[in-house]
Amino acid sequence: MVDENSTPKELRPIIKAAGEKWNLAFEKAGFKNAIIIKQQPDDADWDAGDIRYNVLRWTSSPQPPFGGYGPSFVNPKTGQILGADIMFEYIALTNNLRTESIFNFGSTELNEIHTEKEAHTCQVGQFSQFNNMFASIMINVLDEPEMEKSKMINEFLHYLVLHEMGHTLGLNHNMKASQLHPIKDIHNTSITEKMGLIGSVMDYPSVNISNDRLKQGNYYSKTPGPYDDWAIQFAYQQGRTTKESEDLLAKSTLPELTFGNDADDMRSPGKAIDPRVNVGDLTNDAIGYAIQRIDLAQELTNKLVDKNIENTGESHHFIRTSYMVLLGQQNVSAATISRYIGGVYVDRAMIGQQGATKPFIPVELEKQQLAMNSLSKYVFAPNAFSASNNLYNYLQLQRRGFGFFSAPEDPKIHSLILKIQTNVLAHLLHNNTLDRIVDSELYGNKYSLSKMMTDLNDAIFKADIAGNVNSFRQNLQIAYTKMLIEMLSETSSKKYLAVSQSLAIYNLNVIKKMASNQLGNVSSKAHKMHLVTLIDNALKEVK
Repeated sequence: MVDENSTPKELRPIIKAAGEKWNLAFEKAGFKNAIIIKQQPDDADWDAGDIRYNVLRWTSSPQPPFGGYGPSFVNPKTGQILGADIMFEYIALTNNLRTESIFNFGSTELNEIHTEKEAHTCQVGQFSQFNNMFASIMINVLDEPEMEKSKMINEFLHYLVLHEMGHTLGLNHNMKASQLHPIKDIHNTSITEKMGLIGSVMDYPSVNISNDRLKQGNYYSKTPGPYDDWAIQFAYQQGRTTKESEDLLAKSTLPELTFGNDADDMRSPGKAIDPRVNVGDLTNDAIGYAIQRIDLAQELTNKLVDKNIENTGESHHFIRTSYMVLLGQQNVSAATISRYIGGVYVDRAMIGQQGATKPFIPVELEKQQLAMNSLSKYVFAPNAFSASNNLYNYLQLQRRGFGFFSAPEDPKIHSLILKIQTNVLAHLLHNNTLDRIVDSELYGNKYSLSKMMTDLNDAIFKADIAGNVNSFRQNLQIAYTKMLIEMLSETSSKKYLAVSQSLAIYNLNVIKKMASNQLGNVSSKAHKMHLVTLIDNALKEVK
């Protein structure tokens, strides 16, 4: 391959070293120096767009769709890859949000790759830019040395090059690969430098940041993982017998070779069933790691103003952007946790294959309860997302001409928090999730639907319904109540099992009883009257 001469000179050695790391995988397939990356000279007499050349291209598009992508073209008869270019967008290295809709990460925007139009689109650069901004905020707020940011960017470029070259080599996304290591090993570079942070560089993992800044390991994988080595060996090794190919395939049950692609991942509410196949997670204790991420994001949020308020001559834009990114990280982590409720582990091993388990095994009761307890504390509690009131005075965008147009410029704080909460509820109350909980009780699920919905009701109401209810909880409680009511509507009734609708009616009556106490301040009393009115009107319509 060739590195285009538009690539910044300081990045060329990194990109070359990263791309040639694929030689480690090809050596297992019997090839030496299979990947060679040369530098396009400034006086080259050929164009990087020439189809005869495979080029690593650096670009800065006006409205870049992704941070990087690796298109290739193949022989339609044989599937042989004939050529490929890899595009790297400059925006992947910047600290600029392209949109304030940061909560689309983990919900809408990154889920758009599931549309028919973009079914084969790689958005790893876009996802990683979001992660890089989080890491950069951490480095800024905690006064980390500048070399730490250089280390992070260096490792990110390694990972991005490896990922996009993986596509050109024929590899699919593997959104299950982030389950490779336990939390205790994730910052042990003697392990991760050798085999990577994840089983495959084709995953979309969380950026690996240690809450203990004295124990920071790799931020990103810098080498093909064990799954990548195995896949390259199967795809490119020559001269194998049928028996040798069968033996190689039989290794698929090894934990380090686990696989699940975009068709199986759970980033969208109600989609897929295995919580281990996801984006934005890390380690085989994804719930524990997500909790660590939420704790770190909240710590950084509470330090934002004090760290940046003395930057004389600067606008407050960085504080606003940082707050959005930190909330976005909490949104992704909350989504990760929620997928374990009603989740089912999937094993696609063949009958009789060594190491195979049952194809469907429901998530353990203890893990589902841990997920619900974690959501109760970090997403639904009265003090969830708590931040110093002093912060809100500084969430100002930098004005650029008529940038606001008709939109108000003040931050919609309550709407931002509610969006995270309803993203989680959209999954927990999705008809696919509720149906799966009921069905999986037949084959091992111990977290019954009645228990799950009772726990969810308690998480949203029990802490404060007997007294004052703050404005964040009022929004949450009304939104949740409306979602229960929607389950009974004529439009939705055909989607839900009768048992789910019965529990919705049961919980609405429980809410009505709790809200009928009319205790608390005036705002809380009005809120409770609102709840009772909504429920009374809804139950009158139930047929």
